[in-house]
Amino acid sequence: MAFKCQEDSYLTEYTSIVLKCEPTTELIVDYGKISNFEGYKVTLENTILFPAGGGQPHDVGWLNETEVLQVLRKGEEALHFVKEPLAEGTIVHQRLDWDRRFDHMQQHSGQHLLSAILEKEHNMPTTSWWLGVDESYIELDSKVSDDVIEATESRCNELIREAVPVDVKFFKARDPALHQAHTRGLPEDCTDTIRIISIRKVDDNMCCGTHVSNLSELQMIKLIGTEPGKKGKTNLKFLVGNRVTRTFQKMLHRERALTALLKNEPTRHEELVCKLQRNLKITNKCLQNVLIELAQYEADKIRSIVPSPKYVVMFKKEATPEFNRAVLKGLEGQNLFIFLASEEPDRPNEGQIIIQGPVEHCEALGNKITELLKGKGAFKHGKFQGKAGDLTAINKCKRLIEDYFNNLK
Repeated sequence: MAFKCQEDSYLTEYTSIVLKCEPTTELIVDYGKISNFEGYKVTLENTILFPAGGGQPHDVGWLNETEVLQVLRKGEEALHFVKEPLAEGTIVHQRLDWDRRFDHMQQHSGQHLLSAILEKEHNMPTTSWWLGVDESYIELDSKVSDDVIEATESRCNELIREAVPVDVKFFKARDPALHQAHTRGLPEDCTDTIRIISIRKVDDNMCCGTHVSNLSELQMIKLIGTEPGKKGKTNLKFLVGNRVTRTFQKMLHRERALTALLKNEPTRHEELVCKLQRNLKITNKCLQNVLIELAQYEADKIRSIVPSPKYVVMFKKEATPEFNRAVLKGLEGQNLFIFLASEEPDRPNEGQIIIQGPVEHCEALGNKITELLKGKGAFKHGKFQGKAGDLTAINKCKRLIEDYFNNLK
């Protein structure tokens, strides 16, 4: 059976009869994101809502005023997942989320065109593909050079400008005409009616998805790079149509924001950022040197106290791990109970804590301090080093330590 959406990808409204409505608890998958679902699965006499298949995600829409959250194909049926039940035998009005559908049509037809050109002109067949929420990719068996990417993108856009028609053809299984087509992901249960998407004089491919009727509707294809795929394969990422313009608009907003921050022309952004990175590296190095000197100063100051203190509490928001290590090194051999804390730059009231010293003091104070600060970590070799989830209790820790040592006198 071919669904109405497969006969005409441009239908946005349609009426049909509810054949079945069954309660269900399943998982909903959308662009790879999985969520729990509890509601009903509805089977209609026919549907304009595409069930996921052939690498294309499902449509969403409405049955009367009931939202359809997912559509799945099961044999000859399309299952519509809704939150509210619909009475069997009633007629429902289907409405399609057209923006989502047309985006899928553009990406899917663009994938057919891209795969056809890579296979026919560069002997690089597509082994699978993925349609994501922001970008898509095709999977190739081998690496693809920049020259091939440039030539493929140019050829695809040339065919788009030529406005090559895209035809939908239906055949019965075992029809001799099917030998001229091939498949990249046809569902296994498509055994009766076979659907061919034909980009005239370019590609004939078995497919269950929705497609544009003319390559001109793709507007353009942009290949945006490669990444390593599974088992040594290569993923070639691409954008088609409205996604190209949306991505360009986001890039334009970022460029304008950078221009305002850098106070210079966009052509100099790279030069200025490189300069800022060099300056930041030098500044950080100078800062580290100053912090190490400060840590040594703090350690020397504590060592010079007469009589020698029994404990040290130091909370510096801006302290780095290097600063704390330098303080500890400077106080080696002093037999002190040491409690150091610092704050994470991007997370106020969260940070790092270090506790070390004589075992009896650590055993008496360690767990109480970490509990107050919601610390995560464990004592090892008489030393605790970990994260603090709530530094607002730092003053309580100071009083706890002071009271403990005062009571020892």
